[in-house]
Parts: sequence; C-alpha cells; structure tokens
Amino acid sequence: MPEIPAAGVVVFREHHDLTEVALVHRPKYDDWSFPKGKVDPGEPVPVAAIREVREETGLRVALGRPLGPQRYPVDAGQKVVHYWVGRTAAGAEDDVDGYPVNDEIDDVEWLPLDEARQRLTYPHDRATLREAEDVRHPSTPLVVLRHASAVGRSAWTRDDQERPLDDTGRAQSVTLAGLLMAYDIRRVVTSTSVRCTQTVAPYAGLAGLEPEQVRRLSEDGGEEGSVSALAAETLRELTVPTVVCTHRPVLPRVFAGLDVRDPKLDKGELMVLHVHEGEVQAVEAFQA
Repeated sequence: MPEIPAAGVVVFREHHDLTEVALVHRPKYDDWSFPKGKVDPGEPVPVAAIREVREETGLRVALGRPLGPQRYPVDAGQKVVHYWVGRTAAGAEDDVDGYPVNDEIDDVEWLPLDEARQRLTYPHDRATLREAEDVRHPSTPLVVLRHASAVGRSAWTRDDQERPLDDTGRAQSVTLAGLLMAYDIRRVVTSTSVRCTQTVAPYAGLAGLEPEQVRRLSEDGGEEGSVSALAAETLRELTVPTVVCTHRPVLPRVFAGLDVRDPKLDKGELMVLHVHEGEVQAVEAFQA
C-alpha cells in the first residue's frame, strides 16, 4: 500500500492570558482539523507544512518541535501526516479574520484548548493535540548544516578555501533556503570557505541577514577544543533561531561541543536541534 506524505502544524498563540490553537473547517468533509495538506513532489516535508498553513489560514508560521506522525488509510493508500508544534514567525500577524474563505477552507478560528478539543472532529487529531500540549513551550532551533555539494578537490587547482559549489550544490542551497525558512532562522553562522558561504547565501538573501563568517569553522581554521567551545557557547547563549554551516571534518567537534551524537551528515544535510532553556529537547534531520 503506497504511502501518501502530508504535513501540518499545530499552531499555538497566547491571547488574553489564554493558550489558543488554530483550527480550520473543510466544507467538503464538514470537519474541523489542523491546517495540513499533501507534500508536493520533491518538496521537503517541513516546507510543505508551513506552505499548507499559509494556504489554509493565511498565517506565516515557524516550526517548533516535531510531533508523532498520524497514519490512516485513504482510498489511494496509507496517509502519513507529519506534524510540528508551531507559532507565528517573528514579526508576523496572527489575525485570521481576513482569510479569504474558499471551497477548501471556509472557516479559520483560534480556539482555547478546551474548546478546540471539543471542536476537533477526529480522535487522532485530539490525540495529536494532547501530545502538542505537552511540548508546546517555545523552543529555539539550532541548525547544524554540512555545506552543499562542491567542485571536487581533484578538479580544483586554486586555494581550497575558494572551492565553490557545483551545479548540484547550487540546487541544494536553494532547497536549504526553504528548509531554513521553515524554522525562521534569524542568525547565520558559517565557515569562511566559499562552499559554506555559498550554501547559506540564498537563505541569507531572502531573510535579509548578514552571515557571520567564522574562520574557526573552516577545515584549517580551528583546533578541536576551540570548535567545541564555540559550539557549546552557541548552545548556551542561544536566543534566536540559528544555523551553523561547516565541513565534514569539523562536524564531530561541533557535535561534541553540543553533546549530541554525530549523525555523519551528508553534503547538503542538516540537523535541527530544538533547544529549551539550554537543553536539547528534540532532534530531526533533513537532506536537501
């Protein structure tokens, strides 16, 4: 039975001293549920999640901790819906009154948690809400990124620091921009090497951010202790969603400083650490 991937977000806000969650009504099914939808071919699942929320509620959201997926049969196969806790992105409005209703979604409402539990149509959505309530406290993502695919060392005769991305890497950097947008990254820290700065450039341009180039994150720029200390300091002082882009030989030192097992990232792969009060609460990884 084929799997049909979908993605959605349990979006929270604090309003008048109440915690509220965004629900949508679908006239075709006459049901109330969380904003969600199918993943487009080739689309990263987190990107699909924030796109669907924008399409179904008008809200621009940032992803927090991942939740367990929902699985249930549909006519075409097995539906697998990947969920995250989410909140409106920095500087975004949370008003849904102006959402243009349509044939797919004809009502969007912020509801207090007790009322949302009663309004949700399906038991599996009520179970997801219970799970989301347990982890709804805001967390801050720290993304560790291995640079995208670069021109091979054997084909490059100049300084290795200047070795650029290849065609595959440039495509990966665009995909990575969407992934970083899903987590509303507000700080970009990168190795000084061109292949790293080019990896984060599309996102930095979209977000209007100036990347912080750190020589210690380059292959020949820092000793093991200094890189681990930098990673530990970044985790300890994390206040805004941050990405750190570096190289395969440097990554074990970064993960040692974060006290996280090295997942052996591939080129263009990232790991998202969800941090709350200095502690890593959840981890997920995605390939561009």
